[in-house]
Amino acid sequence: MPHLMNTYGRLPVAFTHGEGCRLFDEQGKSYLDAMSGIAVNTLGHNHPRLVAALSKQIGRLMHTSNLYHIREAEEASDRLASIAKMD
Repeated sequence: MPHLMNTYGRLPVAFTHGEGCRLFDEQGKSYLDAMSGIAVNTLGHNHPRLVAALSKQIGRLMHTSNLYHIREAEEASDRLASIAKMD
């Protein structure tokens, strides 16, 4: 793979899809996703509500920098702080 940065030594497996906390390789073998995409994907794979919410958001706006106001992030952080009883 000469055009990919060799950041990590890659393991000899390629995942094709996921369901919940499971990943599946090209041969259909199932693995427990204990690393969650190195802590990036802690919500699991392919949950219908998550897929619907992400699809809706991608249809509106894929990404903006946090140099700008992101109303949904502000509302979510307020809600999480309230739930955690933090001011």
